[in-house]
Amino acid sequence: MARTVQPAAPVALGSLTQPGAREATCRTCGSERVTRIAMQLTDGSTVDFTSCLACENRSWEHDGRELSRADVLARTQRS
Repeated sequence: MARTVQPAAPVALGSLTQPGAREATCRTCGSERVTRIAMQLTDGSTVDFTSCLACENRSWEHDGRELSRADVLARTQRS
Protein backbone atom coordinates (compact mmCIF):
# COMPACT_ATOMS: atom_id res chain seq x y z
CA MET A 1 0.00 0.00 0.00
CA ALA A 2 1.38 3.42 -0.94
CA ARG A 3 2.07 5.77 1.91
CA THR A 4 1.03 9.40 1.64
CA VAL A 5 3.51 11.93 3.01
CA GLN A 6 2.13 15.27 4.06
CA PRO A 7 4.31 18.25 3.12
CA ALA A 8 5.99 20.09 5.97
CA ALA A 9 4.47 23.38 7.05
CA PRO A 10 6.20 26.27 5.27
CA VAL A 11 8.92 27.96 7.27
CA ALA A 12 9.72 31.62 6.73
CA LEU A 13 13.20 31.96 5.29
CA GLY A 14 15.34 34.38 7.19
CA SER A 15 18.58 36.17 6.69
CA LEU A 16 21.63 36.20 8.93
CA THR A 17 21.39 39.98 8.82
CA GLN A 18 17.96 40.01 10.50
CA PRO A 19 17.68 40.44 14.28
CA GLY A 20 17.27 37.11 16.04
CA ALA A 21 18.53 35.11 13.07
CA ARG A 22 21.33 33.55 15.13
CA GLU A 23 19.29 31.82 17.80
CA ALA A 24 20.81 28.35 17.16
CA THR A 25 24.06 27.26 18.73
CA CYS A 26 26.33 24.24 18.26
CA ARG A 27 25.72 21.45 20.80
CA THR A 28 29.43 20.59 20.76
CA CYS A 29 31.31 23.91 21.02
CA GLY A 30 28.52 26.45 21.71
CA SER A 31 29.36 28.57 18.67
CA GLU A 32 26.63 30.69 17.08
CA ARG A 33 28.32 30.26 13.68
CA VAL A 34 25.94 27.56 12.51
CA THR A 35 23.75 26.84 9.53
CA ARG A 36 20.36 25.44 10.53
CA ILE A 37 17.90 23.95 8.05
CA ALA A 38 14.48 22.40 8.65
CA MET A 39 13.87 19.42 6.39
CA GLN A 40 11.39 16.60 5.95
CA LEU A 41 12.78 13.07 5.75
CA THR A 42 11.44 10.25 3.61
CA ASP A 43 9.35 8.83 6.47
CA GLY A 44 7.59 12.20 6.85
CA SER A 45 9.32 13.32 10.05
CA THR A 46 10.51 16.91 10.19
CA VAL A 47 14.05 17.41 11.49
CA ASP A 48 16.32 20.37 12.06
CA PHE A 49 19.81 19.88 10.60
CA THR A 50 22.55 22.00 12.16
CA SER A 51 26.08 22.33 10.79
CA CYS A 52 28.70 24.23 12.80
CA LEU A 53 31.11 26.45 10.88
CA ALA A 54 33.52 26.56 13.84
CA CYS A 55 34.02 22.86 14.73
CA GLU A 56 32.28 21.22 11.73
CA ASN A 57 29.92 19.19 13.95
CA ARG A 58 26.67 18.15 12.27
CA SER A 59 23.52 17.19 14.13
CA TRP A 60 19.85 16.41 13.52
CA GLU A 61 16.99 17.08 15.95
CA HIS A 62 13.38 15.90 15.99
CA ASP A 63 10.97 17.25 18.64
CA GLY A 64 13.90 18.64 20.64
CA ARG A 65 15.73 15.29 20.75
CA GLU A 66 19.06 14.79 18.98
CA LEU A 67 19.03 11.94 16.45
CA SER A 68 21.99 9.70 15.67
CA ARG A 69 23.25 9.51 12.12
CA ALA A 70 22.03 5.88 11.99
CA ASP A 71 18.53 6.99 13.05
CA VAL A 72 18.45 9.68 10.34
CA LEU A 73 19.58 7.18 7.70
CA ALA A 74 16.92 4.68 8.83
CA ARG A 75 14.24 7.39 8.50
CA THR A 76 15.33 8.07 4.92
CA GLN A 77 14.91 4.47 3.71
CA ARG A 78 12.12 3.85 1.23
CA SER A 79 9.85 0.95 2.09
